[in-house]
Amino acid sequence: MQTMLFVDDPVRGNPLRLTADAIRALDGEEWLSTILIDHLLQTTLKGCVPDHVLIGSSDCYSYFSTYNDKLDKHDCADTVQTMRGGLQAYAKSEFRYISAACHQGHFFVVDVTFDSRHPAIFQQVNVYDSLSITSRRRATAVLGRLQRFLSGFCFHVLDHNLLLLEKQDYVVQQAVFRNCPKQNNSHDCGLFAVAIIWHLLEGKEIHSSVFTQDHIGALREALYRGLSSNAEWATLENVSSFFPALLPPVRNEPSPEQDGALVHETGPEDEEPKEDEEVVAETHPENFIHDVVDEIFERKFSERSQVFQTVEELMVVINDYQEASGNSLAIRRSRGSSRAFACISHANCSFRVAFGPKARQEGIILKRGSCNLRHSGAAVTAAKDGRCLKKRSKEVIKQLANDVALHKHAPPTANDVIKAGVHKKKTLLSYKQCYRGVNARNESKIISDPMSFQLVGPYVEAFAQRNPGSTAFMERGSDNHIQRVFVCPSFANDVLLCVRPVISIDGAHMRSEWKGTLYVATVKSAGDDLYPVAFGITVDGEDFQGWLWFLQHLKASAPNLIAEHFRRECSYKLFTFMSDRCKGLKTALRNVFPANHNCYCVIHIRRNVESNHGKKYASMVTALSETTLLPEKRALLTQLQQKSPGAYKYVTDINAKRWMDSAWLEDETLPPRYGFRNSNISESANNMFQDARNGNWLDAIDGILIKMSLRITKSQSEYEGKDGVVDNILGLATKRWENCVGCRVYASGNDGETYSVYQKLGGESEEEALLKVRPVDCVCNCGKWQAIGVPCVHGMAYFRHQMKWRLEDVLDQAVDEYYKYRTQRELYRRNFVPVWRHLLEPDMMTLPPDGAARRMPGRPKTVRLRKTSRYAHEPEKSPTICSHCHQPGHNVRTCIRREAVKKRNAANGAGTTSHSVL
Repeated sequence: MQTMLFVDDPVRGNPLRLTADAIRALDGEEWLSTILIDHLLQTTLKGCVPDHVLIGSSDCYSYFSTYNDKLDKHDCADTVQTMRGGLQAYAKSEFRYISAACHQGHFFVVDVTFDSRHPAIFQQVNVYDSLSITSRRRATAVLGRLQRFLSGFCFHVLDHNLLLLEKQDYVVQQAVFRNCPKQNNSHDCGLFAVAIIWHLLEGKEIHSSVFTQDHIGALREALYRGLSSNAEWATLENVSSFFPALLPPVRNEPSPEQDGALVHETGPEDEEPKEDEEVVAETHPENFIHDVVDEIFERKFSERSQVFQTVEELMVVINDYQEASGNSLAIRRSRGSSRAFACISHANCSFRVAFGPKARQEGIILKRGSCNLRHSGAAVTAAKDGRCLKKRSKEVIKQLANDVALHKHAPPTANDVIKAGVHKKKTLLSYKQCYRGVNARNESKIISDPMSFQLVGPYVEAFAQRNPGSTAFMERGSDNHIQRVFVCPSFANDVLLCVRPVISIDGAHMRSEWKGTLYVATVKSAGDDLYPVAFGITVDGEDFQGWLWFLQHLKASAPNLIAEHFRRECSYKLFTFMSDRCKGLKTALRNVFPANHNCYCVIHIRRNVESNHGKKYASMVTALSETTLLPEKRALLTQLQQKSPGAYKYVTDINAKRWMDSAWLEDETLPPRYGFRNSNISESANNMFQDARNGNWLDAIDGILIKMSLRITKSQSEYEGKDGVVDNILGLATKRWENCVGCRVYASGNDGETYSVYQKLGGESEEEALLKVRPVDCVCNCGKWQAIGVPCVHGMAYFRHQMKWRLEDVLDQAVDEYYKYRTQRELYRRNFVPVWRHLLEPDMMTLPPDGAARRMPGRPKTVRLRKTSRYAHEPEKSPTICSHCHQPGHNVRTCIRREAVKKRNAANGAGTTSHSVL
């Protein structure tokens, strides 16, 4: 039988056709496709790969998954037997499998040597990942499927196959994650993987400085230009010129020490130079350095346990290092409290350092596993555009301004900072730099000024006086420390009658030095505009006491929240609350609004299912929430129970009345949710007020009220002169009106209020669906009419065929008033009078929040109750694998064998921990 290609080998397979979209992705910062990566491997390695080296497709994960699934299906037995016959040749000798594997949108290299005749089967398993901080689960998933593929199709008749069947993570345990060049962005991983394969096949040693991001960037630009004009431009000779380690290219036969290197044909240019020919040696500039360890950085950060409390504290030490060493570091990654720096004082320098949060503790530490403290390259004296190299001066200017403020009665100016820089730092700073630095310092001083809290009380009092009927007050503790602030405009209660009766509530943390929690209650207009009706700031976290206080004052300020529902069959109060299932919030809602319906955000439920049970089951949560038919709901639950019993138990434990649209069929007293299934209203409100959350409490209150006032003013002019139904509802109603043409309507029952609607199903089938419509109550058993307050297709059929109405009549009489422009104008008719904070006088008694009472950032780390892992009784199924003993079910921190080694070494006086596996 003819031997099949191993994993769609692109080098030995049919020519791949490159699409214009794949080439266009090279121009910019887009992710590259697998077809482009396979094309580069095919055109550069065609005819150059030894027979025992197998180049796998970059889409190998999908390939393995597809064919591994066939092993368990009885109807695929013929396909499995055919493939086994074509792949049996790979079980007769040693092979080396190399692939630029792509999984979850990221490329990395797997290099596996296997021989079924050897008892260990896998001689080497290497993984090269160009991300500085990466999850090993991608490589683990690919290697696990490779083992399953070899076991099922290549080694299925061999005795050694029992080892692969018994130990499903056998290849993962032998995997070694090698050091390799690291990328500085998120879109070049594919080219990094291809470059690593080129170096591996040339027999080059892979280390962090064998090539750099600059080499890959130049290659990407050249590939775009070359492939745009000629699809065959990417040859090994062309691409090798971008990598120092591949120059000059190796043209001789591979030696035994470099087994697996590329095979090149010998030409005239490969001959040895004649005796009378001059051989020009490779030279470097005089200021070129190679692999020089940065001892100054080592001294600065010599203490392994050195912890920085803030980013500013870290930047001070980084600036001291730059002054002492003369090297300039550029920030390559900035995310939260994480920072990654690269040396820009040397061309293509491999120096990289990373700082990040300390695990399970507060503070920032040096991540030594992601660092390379060696410099290499020629010294750079100017930027690429010819200008002088920039120096980070923000912290220097801030320090100089603080020094000036200590010795000068008036606030420091830009000229003062320039003079201080010349005298103290021997550095001439520009006026623009100093001006911006001084302004930034002054703004930060205002935000951190504790005197601002003495204006909070006068501010809310002035707001209540300027806007009669508004609820605005501040609470202080017995020691005069500020505790809480609540603001609700006077017209908020009337606003609730102009919007759909669904209100979303959520909390967000303040980001300034004084911390605190911002509570916001938000509704949404028919035009999808956010309308915050009340907000509060407290020293509490998102706990029961904080929510209880906020909801009690919200209830007192807006009694329409507990008005009787206008639907006669509804047993709940008017407004439905949408929340994210926060425990303190759920308890507070039951205490303050016991007669109101409370719904849960579907997105939070979906994310919990995705994180605990898998992404493919999370999509079923959305379908369960949106369906309004019981048969479809039952089918989805049955399917979920068969595929994931854990996910099924989780979703069924949540009350269906809180998140499923089909729950109204079992309880007709439930109020409609008007299409709101998540708390995106609150998330959008938190995002709208994110600038206000960066300041102190006074800035936050003033910023939120100004934002609200401006939005009301803008909406007043936007809806002026408009009549009828808002645009988005008009489009939906028109579509339903057109789809009801083929429906048939008949009266059913003796009450004269119920009608049967026959609707032909789609496709070639002649089947019809029978649904019941009760127009007097605006109800249809398809659930879509009462869900949003707009007649469904069956309701439209009743008005069109039975009542002989026009579409204009339906829009005017059958669509809820919430969707009319006249309601929108009433919603934005009133605005509040702002407060000029510069005219206020401080109360001279309010103190900032008490530091002991302020919440700590993040979740409790030392006293929180850890939940038992759901893999506690089945550790072999856990995706977590210990890096010490390579066993599933735990990590290195909780490894029992590691603790046993520590105790043994302590008893023997070893002083250090051995990393050998018992």
